[in-house]
Amino acid sequence: MIEYSVMLKRWPGSSRPDVCIFRDEDREKAISEMRHYVKTNGFSVQDPDGRFTISSVLLVAKEPIVGAPVLSETAYFQIFNEYDERRKEELPRGDYQ
Repeated sequence: MIEYSVMLKRWPGSSRPDVCIFRDEDREKAISEMRHYVKTNGFSVQDPDGRFTISSVLLVAKEPIVGAPVLSETAYFQIFNEYDERRKEELPRGDYQ
């Protein structure tokens, strides 16, 4: 069984932790939540002391076992195009991550 998490990835050097906004065994539900978050909030996160930009929104796949390695990380732009439409084929991992 694989579990999918939608993670808000902070910029390198940030002292703030990354944020998990959704977790489910259904990949399509996680992708739907990922799209909803970006359409609603853009690439930002609301913290108790203000709103901050994030470097990326990631779909992370891993076994739901403590200490299990991450199987894959897929960035928002690999799944959706510049018009926030689902790509027919996901882009391979690139330099933009």
